[in-house]
Amino acid sequence: MKKLLLIALLLCYSFTNAQITFEKGYFISNDGNRTECYIKNLDWKNTPTDFKYKTQLSDSEIKTESIATTQEFGIDNETTYKRFKIKIDRSNDDPRKMTTNRNPDWKEETLFLKILVTGDAILYSYTEDNTNRYFYATKTVPTEQLIYVKYLTTDQNEGAEKVTENNEYKQQLYKNVATTATTEKSILNLTYKKADLVTYFSKYNNISPDAMKKENAKSSKGQLLIKVTAGLGMVSSSLSNEDNSQQNTEFDNKTIFKFGAEAEYILPYNKNKWSVFINPVYQKYQGENDYTIPSGFMAFPDIQYNVKIDYNAVQVPIGVRHYMFLNEKSKIFISAAYSFDLSSNTKITYTNKTGNNITSFEGNSSGNLAFGLGYNFSNKFTVEARLNTKKELVNYNSYSAKYNAIDFIFAYTIF
Repeated sequence: MKKLLLIALLLCYSFTNAQITFEKGYFISNDGNRTECYIKNLDWKNTPTDFKYKTQLSDSEIKTESIATTQEFGIDNETTYKRFKIKIDRSNDDPRKMTTNRNPDWKEETLFLKILVTGDAILYSYTEDNTNRYFYATKTVPTEQLIYVKYLTTDQNEGAEKVTENNEYKQQLYKNVATTATTEKSILNLTYKKADLVTYFSKYNNISPDAMKKENAKSSKGQLLIKVTAGLGMVSSSLSNEDNSQQNTEFDNKTIFKFGAEAEYILPYNKNKWSVFINPVYQKYQGENDYTIPSGFMAFPDIQYNVKIDYNAVQVPIGVRHYMFLNEKSKIFISAAYSFDLSSNTKITYTNKTGNNITSFEGNSSGNLAFGLGYNFSNKFTVEARLNTKKELVNYNSYSAKYNAIDFIFAYTIF
């Protein structure tokens, strides 16, 4: 069962990844030739420096073009990147690494810039990790960065350092991207953020801001889902004693019930194909086994033992999911998580039925990894098979209790 689940995970990922990530697009090479193709759409969080494509969707060969060979590339009706040799300010926005210099830290680089708004005034963006820079161009102004610098100054009264902003981008816009209807107040209230700048440039170009916001939000809006979950666990467990191997025992496989809740956040990039989740569930497992230890002497009876294991816990898997879309409503996913017990108790009881004495001890469980394969319909209903790696329930002197399970989980999104 475990091997089949792992094989299914690998096949599923390979097959779907090959089928659904290439979308109709184009690129323009250095010689000006335009090539229609199918580009692997990663809905890039960071501005890319290359991209993968196929000439035909059915091709097995995947080719790569880079910023060195491409002037421009895009995915139809979604995104366009254009190459520039341009000055960019890379001054650090982290208060711990800021300097007292209010001027941009210019570096001339060759970059792809993403087109956010087109028209008489074009708005571009560049993103790398936590660095977000915006650029613009008009019919009379060549492409340049909208200047925004955070720097440190010293408060003359208190002597403490504080973060100050150089908002020169407001002067650039008031001078070069403004109409007679543009007010000074609208410029002063403009923040150096994508949503505000897209709205401003859309209005300047007589594009509906709402339509532009909706278009840009398609692949950039995160979503928090809260679910209730219930499931079945197919459990196997064993006990061992390093000092007395005759006490080693395997428990019969058992099915247990689980119930809990899940919070999943769909990440706002890479076409909403990635998410993080936390799924606390309550579970209770009890196992019992009778076995015999030969006394080794004919005059003495064999020793009859009964052993019980009692384990209950609030199990908390925290992990990531990768979705692969089948159509607008259906998608399959693979997941990986680290699971630990927030509150657990394990009790092992050995009963010597021949000698009529009892030995018991308790302990806490260790963490383990979990790998899943599932199906989601309309972000409402989810089913998942999850393989848990073996974990230790108790490690007491020479005693060890191993526990592993395959879970079948059903989830319903309540909001």
